[in-house]
Amino acid sequence: MQRYHNLDFLRAFAMIMGLAMHAPLLFWQPDFAKIFGIENIVPAEEWINIIGRYINNWRMPLFFLLSGFFSVLIIETKGTSQFIKDRLIRVGLTCFLFSSLYDITDGSFDFTTQHLWFLYELMIFVLCFSLLYQAQTIKSLLTRVITTRLLLILCLWLVATVPLGNILNNWWHPLAWKPSTTYFDIKLGNMLYYFSYFLVGAIFYSNQHILAKLQSGKIIFVIGVISVLAFLLRVYTDYLALGGVDDLTNLAQLQFDPVLVFYNSLVIGLNTVCWCLFFIGLASKFILSGSAILRWFVELSYPIYIIHIIPIVMMSAVFYRAGLNQVSTFLLTIITGFIVCVILYYIFIKFTPLNWLINGYSKSSLKIKVWGG
Repeated sequence: MQRYHNLDFLRAFAMIMGLAMHAPLLFWQPDFAKIFGIENIVPAEEWINIIGRYINNWRMPLFFLLSGFFSVLIIETKGTSQFIKDRLIRVGLTCFLFSSLYDITDGSFDFTTQHLWFLYELMIFVLCFSLLYQAQTIKSLLTRVITTRLLLILCLWLVATVPLGNILNNWWHPLAWKPSTTYFDIKLGNMLYYFSYFLVGAIFYSNQHILAKLQSGKIIFVIGVISVLAFLLRVYTDYLALGGVDDLTNLAQLQFDPVLVFYNSLVIGLNTVCWCLFFIGLASKFILSGSAILRWFVELSYPIYIIHIIPIVMMSAVFYRAGLNQVSTFLLTIITGFIVCVILYYIFIKFTPLNWLINGYSKSSLKIKVWGG
């Protein structure tokens, strides 16, 4: 099967950026801080909130887009049944096992998905897409060659899914986009939004000329400039929509102007599309082949994301209690959290049957020898 080293890296990068997203979790969710004996923790400084919005803007949409691309790749090379089998194990079973382990840490089982919510939604997309792709009409639509005009229409649709998501979630509020928390908490707006990116990724598989165009230096520069300007605009519209709220811990109780939230949602949609295209172009231009370091990074990314949440929060609490400022706490949490997760990976996953589950038996270092085989 052909390897797309640029997209492999990008998917791994999106995973690892989850460590940066969760490094300030104590400041955003004081209840986590109380677990470590930290009372009345100071709110996150504004620069942390901005970084969080920036990463959150493109990370999951990019992941789902790449998932759609690789879904078609596997179906076309190994068949639908093998694709479903692989995803049931590596996505569905992995999600259920690890989310259940996190779920019971508080002494009760509430069917919560924790930070693995996206695996649950991805599994739903996999099953739906497997059925849709069997219909020749749908397959023809997804595999047709698209023009620049159609690409623009697709991008506009992706931008529109943000306000549409607010409508479907029936809440003109920043928290309308909060991920689902349990297996029964399905948000139609979120599903429309992420499945749209998944389908665009599937379309990109049959239109890899788009990837070739995106890796042009001039196009990368132009999209990069637009992306930066769009993000600066988002910072401004965030300020307008949030009304200069200083403490985000009680965000759910606050009311917001629906008109400002609508305009903010359009800017968010524009940001997402621009940054996704920018990162795809950047990776396509500079990652042209595989390497030992790249393979190691890709191998680590998925299991590290699965196990990182507790080490990250613990390290954050350690540095905060040591009296470090938020800049130092944020940076050191990411660095040490990554190192701890790598160690845990090699101890508990790399050479154990868990690796069969997460990375697949064929890629595992642990093999069962069959006598006479």
